[in-house]
Amino acid sequence: MLLQWCTLSPAGPSNLSAIRFSSPSRVHSIKIFPTDVQPFGQCPDIIARTEPEAFFLDVYFNAHPVGSPVDAKQKLKAPNALMPTVIPYAGGIVEYAVNMGSEFATRLMIVRGDFETVSMAIYGDVVSDTPPKSPTSSSLSLPTRSSVPLVPALDAAKSKDPTALARNLLALIPNAPSLSLVIRLMFCLKQPNDDWELPDFPHLYSDLNEEDMDIDLDTAFRCLSRPVIDGISSEQLHRYAKKVSEAVGPRDDAQSYLIAGILSRSASQTPEFTQALMVGHFWVHNTFFDTLQQALDLETIFDPSTLDEDTLFTLLDASTNPDISRLLKASWFLNVLRAVLVLPSVTPQMKKACRRLSDRVGSWTVFEQALSGVPDADYTRAALFLKDIGKEEKSFGIWLSCITTHEDLLAKIRDAPSYEGVYPLDLMSGLNHSEDITHSEFIAFVRAYIGVASVLAVYAWSDSLPNLHCRERTLGVLRLWQEIPGYRAIISPLLLLPQMTFRLECMTIGNDPPTTAGINAESLLFALAANPQSFLNPDFVRCVRGWEPWSLTWINERERADIERAAKIADEGIGGAVEELVGFAKEGLDAILDQGRIWALRVAVAVIMHALEDNTESGTKCGDWTVLEAVWGEHTHGLLNYAIDVFTRISVEVKQGFSLTPSPSPTIGLEPLLLVTNESLYLIASLHALSITTSRAVRILVNSVLDIYSCADVASHESVANCAVRDAALLVKHACANVLCAFSRSSQDQSKCGPSVVLRTLFEAGLHFDNVDPARRLLSAFYLVLRVLADDGDSLPVGWMPVVIPQILTPLTIFFRHLEPVHKVQLVQRLVSLDRGVLGLGEFLVQGEVQRLAGLLKVMAERGVITQWEVGAGLEFVAGLMEDEDGDWCIAALRQSELGTIMTGLLEASLYSKHLGTIAGRLAENPESLGIELRLSLVAALLRGVQVQEPSVCRMNAFGLISAVLETTDEKDRDPERLLWEVGHALGAIVESNDNLSSLDSESVVNTLLLLDSPSQSDLHGLTSEQWIKLYIHLETSLPLNMLPMLPIIKGFHPSPSPPPTISFLPSTLTLPLYDLISLLQPPASLPSTPPPKRKSPSQDVLGLVAISPPTAVLRSPAVTGLTKTYTRNDFRELRQLPSARQNTSRLPSMHVDEFLQVEMSSPPLVQPVAPSGDMLNLSPSFNMGKENGYI
Repeated sequence: MLLQWCTLSPAGPSNLSAIRFSSPSRVHSIKIFPTDVQPFGQCPDIIARTEPEAFFLDVYFNAHPVGSPVDAKQKLKAPNALMPTVIPYAGGIVEYAVNMGSEFATRLMIVRGDFETVSMAIYGDVVSDTPPKSPTSSSLSLPTRSSVPLVPALDAAKSKDPTALARNLLALIPNAPSLSLVIRLMFCLKQPNDDWELPDFPHLYSDLNEEDMDIDLDTAFRCLSRPVIDGISSEQLHRYAKKVSEAVGPRDDAQSYLIAGILSRSASQTPEFTQALMVGHFWVHNTFFDTLQQALDLETIFDPSTLDEDTLFTLLDASTNPDISRLLKASWFLNVLRAVLVLPSVTPQMKKACRRLSDRVGSWTVFEQALSGVPDADYTRAALFLKDIGKEEKSFGIWLSCITTHEDLLAKIRDAPSYEGVYPLDLMSGLNHSEDITHSEFIAFVRAYIGVASVLAVYAWSDSLPNLHCRERTLGVLRLWQEIPGYRAIISPLLLLPQMTFRLECMTIGNDPPTTAGINAESLLFALAANPQSFLNPDFVRCVRGWEPWSLTWINERERADIERAAKIADEGIGGAVEELVGFAKEGLDAILDQGRIWALRVAVAVIMHALEDNTESGTKCGDWTVLEAVWGEHTHGLLNYAIDVFTRISVEVKQGFSLTPSPSPTIGLEPLLLVTNESLYLIASLHALSITTSRAVRILVNSVLDIYSCADVASHESVANCAVRDAALLVKHACANVLCAFSRSSQDQSKCGPSVVLRTLFEAGLHFDNVDPARRLLSAFYLVLRVLADDGDSLPVGWMPVVIPQILTPLTIFFRHLEPVHKVQLVQRLVSLDRGVLGLGEFLVQGEVQRLAGLLKVMAERGVITQWEVGAGLEFVAGLMEDEDGDWCIAALRQSELGTIMTGLLEASLYSKHLGTIAGRLAENPESLGIELRLSLVAALLRGVQVQEPSVCRMNAFGLISAVLETTDEKDRDPERLLWEVGHALGAIVESNDNLSSLDSESVVNTLLLLDSPSQSDLHGLTSEQWIKLYIHLETSLPLNMLPMLPIIKGFHPSPSPPPTISFLPSTLTLPLYDLISLLQPPASLPSTPPPKRKSPSQDVLGLVAISPPTAVLRSPAVTGLTKTYTRNDFRELRQLPSARQNTSRLPSMHVDEFLQVEMSSPPLVQPVAPSGDMLNLSPSFNMGKENGYI
């Protein structure tokens, strides 16, 4: 609500103005309006007046405590504290957010500054001093995620022409050159300062018409320092190329560098298509590079001996042009690069250049295929190609010049399908799998990249002139894009280009009075500082370390000091990073985690990771050695253990925000905590290969990983409104699985530090919870176990199963029993695929589960519905395994199990499960290898399924399976009385529920009745006479001719009407009262115990070991101190030794408290209490209270 509208003018020598609120108020925002603006549409007579256009405002709020049980007198005695803040006003309508917190309000606002007048609207809430009423219950709704789309003019990702915005911004500059010329001048062909003073600038072009003079390669190279004019004739291009070819001499390093330089400077020139030549059936455009290729034989110029570091990096820039890339993709050139890599004199930088050059010439083809949307296009590699070219200004400029001037590339972007998403995807991270990216999503990303790059070129041009209006507008667009996912990932690395960082640095210096452009520049740099990778850029570090204290307008002094500290760590290199990491680890749980410390830790981790990643780029191990030397330089060792300690401390901080009991409000947001967690996990995984790990360190790590994964799993849920938190949580989940896989695949001792310790800790820690959701923790442990037990068994150490599984069999079995049926199936299937029949682990788990179900069946009558649910869950697990295509091993394991006893027990208890029919159906397919008891149980189970019309049984030919099973049994083993009772009720259910019996297999029904025909039993219970007649008529009309002679035997059966049996289904869900749930989650109750005896004095302890006679000598000894009375006789003690003295007739005999508890616990009470415990090993099995179980 609007608290106050006012126009203030300073008064007095201190230039102060004050606003007094009628009641305590909590200010949320302050909006300042420029002169002649009408702030309220309904009040046209109110006109703002703010002079001058820009100034600083010092704002002070009187701190008025609210919401605390402090009486009025104490409030009046409270000191008159002021909360200060600074507002940099640079013109326009600007709103500043104010975060006063919930503990304070204000009654007075004081404003001071160098201004004449200022019109402002103050928004907030009125706060009452009266204590709040008792809270009333109200329903809360989860926050919904809503993304506000950009206006079409600013959304380059959805524009057919992504350079349109840049052209419109460029049009704000009078007599501005074309965008293509601006791109070349700002990034590719930078002109000397003298050229900027010439009247024809920027229209200064290269002169290729030097016909009367012979030029050498150096002259030809310098001749291309300026852009080539548009519309140059092909004759001029041919003449220039001919002169270059005539200047080529014997092969040497200098000549190779100059030719590479000519290619590099030609790469950004405008392509001129002067003629089309027909070659076979293909049109080949003759460009400037075609002319050079015809004139120059590059194979005779470049060889391993002439490619030095400068030449390689120059060719790397040149290969950003698609035509030159195709030229260098020849097999001879790739062989040259391979030969350079094996030279004895090759340097790490040369290796980096060779690898990047080889990858770039191949990536252009991948990028063009991705633009065309060909099947199986590698969109991930194409996106990483754009990330790589954005590392150097010249490569970036050449690519941008080519993509905006080559009509064939523009046509693919223009004609691509439109994008329906809100914002472009972040493809720069490389975490998205190519198969998960669509063509339209990739095109949207490319359009956004082109749009951002073009606007950066316009910003550089407007800043170079300078043109304040265009620069301010351009920076405003860049700042807006940096707040939007997708665009942020593109703009952040491009702002780290040297000239961009330098330009932003200049705009943050001397920003008094404040300017909008300066505020935007600070905002852009502050956003860059949020990413630790920015501190790996020396230009950015130099920029932020150059800030003087209290010199910034948008960044406060505390944030500046935090950035300065992080930049200092990056400037000191590996040594400073190791010092910061080790210092934080040594502080232990007492280490304070705030925004500044998170910044420092993330930068320290980034510096160490950058050194380790140098191994991949250079192909050497110099990064590993650099890190080890830095650790030794700090007089320490075991950097991995310190990194684990850092991660453990962070996990404790994250876990506090997800506890079941209320916890103090966190001092730092969840997103930075998750990000530093993600980065520290990757550091641990990288250091693992360099370190020797102990099993204790691995257990600590796995426990913390499980804690973090459980929290990240909650934070990554779709209901989380904060997209940044959700994305960070997804990264953490991936990092958790990655680090566990790294430790599981360790080459160290498998039984101590490999998969044995990782899996055992997951199994045990997943069943222990401390103030967290037990179901979520168990599920998280299960997911991590599946990631460790990857489908690709070859990634684990060779022969790990026979070594590891016997050591972890007990915790594995306990963990397995607590899982839900569907998760049990997944775990067993994964173990069976890895076991490959060597250990028979799947059979062991299945038979153990069946044995457990048989034991539960014996106590089911006493325990009731909970045990019924457990049995049903066990049958669901068995059925899930048997439904799998590779479930034959499970069927073989069940043949020697107690499954028949379970089936019989359920049927006798009139219980049935929908999974029982599935199991019986699969086992009945091959009954020969089954025991007689199991066969008869299968027949009864199938008949019972027909009676209850269970869908899984109705879909199969039940009587066909029944008759097939009975045929494998001897007549003496059958139980006709029991089975005919089941057959009669089954046939009665079929006739009752179906008007048309066409689906009934008449032949199988007749065979079943014939096999059960007995002289002593011919009654079919459950069938009425009408039903029997209807069934018999159907048999007469549907039986084949060879079966008709059997009808007289069938007619010998007699229907015997009886009520259908009352059959109950095993419950699939449980209902838990809220009181029981609360008691279950309570901490374990502490049992009373006798306190330990008081410790004796040192003199008594020593003397107690010495036998001295008589006792009076001890009592008179001067070594004994503290005695106030001396006994010469032991009459008192002798009196207490008599039996009569120990008797107490007024009460029961005394008993020690521990003995009392033992007697109490051994006696059978009327109600046996269950002490709630955080140890889930006593609950078997657990269940999740979620939607799938009917609780939510």
